[in-house]
Amino acid sequence: MTVKADLLAYLLDHPGHFFAGPDLADHFQVSRNAIWKAVKQLETDGYEILRHPKNGYALAKRNQAVDPEQIQHGLQHVWPELQVYYQESTTSTNDLGRKHATDFPNQPAIFIANEQTAGRGRRGRPFYSALTQGLYYSLVITPPASADNDLIASFTIASASAYAQSLNKYLSDAIQIKWVNDLFYDGKKVSGILTEGTFDLESQTISQLVIGIGTNLAGDFANENPENQHIAGTIFGKSLPNNFNPNDLLVDFLTTFKEYYDHLADRAFLEYYRAQLLGKGQWVTYQENGQTLTGKILGVTDAGHLRIEDPQGREKHLISGEVSFSSQQFI
Repeated sequence: MTVKADLLAYLLDHPGHFFAGPDLADHFQVSRNAIWKAVKQLETDGYEILRHPKNGYALAKRNQAVDPEQIQHGLQHVWPELQVYYQESTTSTNDLGRKHATDFPNQPAIFIANEQTAGRGRRGRPFYSALTQGLYYSLVITPPASADNDLIASFTIASASAYAQSLNKYLSDAIQIKWVNDLFYDGKKVSGILTEGTFDLESQTISQLVIGIGTNLAGDFANENPENQHIAGTIFGKSLPNNFNPNDLLVDFLTTFKEYYDHLADRAFLEYYRAQLLGKGQWVTYQENGQTLTGKILGVTDAGHLRIEDPQGREKHLISGEVSFSSQQFI
């Protein structure tokens, strides 16, 4: 680690506490000038550092922009092996995740960006990724060796549950989840999830998963096409709250998700997912095998399939990869 990273971790562990420059230099076995430079670097990054001629330095306010070091510090006891990467703009965080899965198999990582120039959703559809305050990230994980296809498919549901719970801590009303991969708030779509897998021909199994999540945090769609204006919404309206820190949101999500990951077979995420399922009791139309069908949403099975009642009163179970719903009918 660099002196800056070491100092940041130390200050994050002791917010508001002053440390004299010579004491910090002794603690990290570096020069006082190295401490001074690290403090300047942290200030440039957006951290507010208090300076006192006698007492030294204290962390007054954290950087509120995405900061990999801050995220890794928050996960040090939860997921220390997770690698965190950030860049302001990229084509698609899922593209970065898929390359990582190929180059570094079995190394968990998350790729974060504020803008995607070529984001995509299910079935290759483009995903709007240029909101003023957007958050886009892709989590790369290795499925448990014992997981069957249904359990692997449930990672989308687990991630939706974990993320909705994390977002709800900032909101007065609950996030709802449109099966299988969209989050809705205040009647509008605010987040979408795309899970992609890397198939191992030798073992005939999915060796890596890339879970991509895009979120409209704040901004407006006044200059966008009518479809986006009608469907898309934001978590926080037109601007972010002054106290919002995306690093806290990501740490909270990753902590909850890791708990689900470690106990995947328990399917603990299903209880929350079912409670927040959008459209329960609603008649909807959906596409399956080239046909347009109708049904009433009943709930979700233990395998994560959607329970539908057809017009003849019979229950069907829909599999996410085989059907699609228009978000229009849930607005």
